[in-house]
Amino acid sequence: MNMKFAAIAALGALSLAAIAPQAAAADNGLYLGAGITTSKFDLGSASDSLDDNSFKLIIGFRPLDWLALEANYIDLGSQSDSEASLDAKATTVSALFLKEFAVIDLYARVGMANWKLDASVTGFGSASDDGWDPTYGVGIGAHFGSIGLRAEYERFSMNDYDTDVNTVSLSFTYTFL
Repeated sequence: MNMKFAAIAALGALSLAAIAPQAAAADNGLYLGAGITTSKFDLGSASDSLDDNSFKLIIGFRPLDWLALEANYIDLGSQSDSEASLDAKATTVSALFLKEFAVIDLYARVGMANWKLDASVTGFGSASDDGWDPTYGVGIGAHFGSIGLRAEYERFSMNDYDTDVNTVSLSFTYTFL
């Protein structure tokens, strides 16, 4: 995990917790969001990140105080040099199980990730592969009326490649009240 990004995410979460008692909780409903991410690929004994400038798009619906259903598009990053390029992305569909503490939400995520890898190597051509694998994660969020901020860790495996993907994100959401 990128230590600089992890420190920023932790500082953001602590800031949210400090100012949360002054805010009002958001109602349940449809929400949209976006965030910045960093992803690490664990390749057996090695670990590598593709790109620190990635993003996440969020759409969700929270029908109950303790449950939300959410879909995310996650740009997992890309890397290229003069001989090869690699681009990775994923779409996830998850249930979030939430526990509210005033305006702070702690949550666990469980669902499925549809990942896609595109690669090309000079002289060998290009190839694409994709698959569906389980995903899970944890997060903390705070709501200020319709506005929400969250820090999250999510993990899924690319079983075809014996690779685990670990993503940390800091996101903004807007709930339509």
